[in-house]
Amino acid sequence: MIGKMIVGFSIKTISADRKDLPRGRIDINSTPRIISVNESKMDFLNKKPLNIEFEFTTKYEPEIAEIRIFGSVLYVGKDIKNALKIWKEKKILSKEIDIEVKNFLFRKCLSIGMSLSENMQLPPPLMFPRVVPRQKEELTYIG
Repeated sequence: MIGKMIVGFSIKTISADRKDLPRGRIDINSTPRIISVNESKMDFLNKKPLNIEFEFTTKYEPEIAEIRIFGSVLYVGKDIKNALKIWKEKKILSKEIDIEVKNFLFRKCLSIGMSLSENMQLPPPLMFPRVVPRQKEELTYIG
C-alpha cells in the first residue's frame, strides 16, 4: 500500500535577476505559491497522482534581486479525488497536503537558490551554521 508522498519534481523555468550589488541591510524572503492542481496523466503504481504546479520566489529587499522557480510536483495519496474537488471549488489544498508540498518546495528550491545566489554574488537565501573558536581551542556552532 502506498502512503502519502511526493513522487516527482520537475522545474519548468528558473529566472534570476540582480539589479544591484547588495549593500547594507538586506531582507531575504522566500515564498512558495501553488498555481494549479490537476490529476496527472501518468500512473504511479496504478494511481493517478496530483500534478501540483508551483511558483517559488526568493526576494532580496530593498529591490536588489529576485529568484523565481516555476515547476511541478507529483503527489500520491488516498484522498486525491477529494483534494481535486476542494481545489476546483476553493483554490486551496487540504492542510496536510499543503504542508507536505510546501516543506518539500522549501527544501528543493532553497537548495537551488543557494547555488544561484553564490553565482550572482548575493547572500544565500538560507544561512548555514558557522563554526567559530571558543576558549581553549574548542569549537562551537552558531546558527
